[in-house]
Amino acid sequence: MRGLSFLILLLYFTATNAQEKVCGKYKNEFGEVLVLNPDKTFEYSWKFDLASSWNTGTWIIKNKEYVYLRINEIKDTLKTNNKIELVLSDNEVSNEIEQEKKVMNLISGGGQSRKLPPEKLLIKNHKLFPYSKTGKVQNKKLQSPMNRSTFLKPWFEKD
Repeated sequence: MRGLSFLILLLYFTATNAQEKVCGKYKNEFGEVLVLNPDKTFEYSWKFDLASSWNTGTWIIKNKEYVYLRINEIKDTLKTNNKIELVLSDNEVSNEIEQEKKVMNLISGGGQSRKLPPEKLLIKNHKLFPYSKTGKVQNKKLQSPMNRSTFLKPWFEKD
């Protein structure tokens, strides 16, 4: 019985320690910022020229080497005529909005879920490596969208 209790405690402290090592603020050279909070929530933002995006959600570590992000889209209630519709909120508080505000959100250069955060990241050498759409780890520099002769790091490094 003591052995089982010891094993449970050991597994708990190992998982807690892994979580604490991963928590923090990360940035990459493509204008992305990822904050992994100790309460298993995250904040993601992306800024490029006049465009921007943000998301919030929860995260979990699996097999001590992967971080999985699950977004939690925040929705506003839009009432037009006799129709009720849920639309992406422009802030972190769910509200009832008017048609004019929805239109203003659509024409702005930023907002929720304009560029989604990666779903899965590999933890390696105190860095977080995203995966490409084809499922390959992005551990090599990629061409800059602004300057074809410049190559940037797509992985996240602790700030």
